[in-house]
Amino acid sequence: MGTIRKLTDIQLASIGTTKIYSISTSETLFQISSGNRAFEVFNGGSANIFYGQSNLAVNSGIMIASNGGAKFWDTVTDNFQMYFRINSGGHTNQLIIQEYAGN
Repeated sequence: MGTIRKLTDIQLASIGTTKIYSISTSETLFQISSGNRAFEVFNGGSANIFYGQSNLAVNSGIMIASNGGAKFWDTVTDNFQMYFRINSGGHTNQLIIQEYAGN
């Protein structure tokens, strides 16, 4: 059986920017700050958050789980952007985003 490898840029240096977004049923646009090339998203709230392109449907799409769910993206470009949306009306979650600069 062949070896499975996932290439990851592990030389991320230090945290470049920290952002805190309040996510509701309205889409929230995130764009990475210039000079950063990786980021991690942490959902500490009680509702799931979905992400992707604009016009996200509630309760569908790719999810960041509630109560500690996180995702990490690396080797992205300066113009990288995505949308976030919560899965239940009446709730608002705080999403913490750490952006990393490269060496």
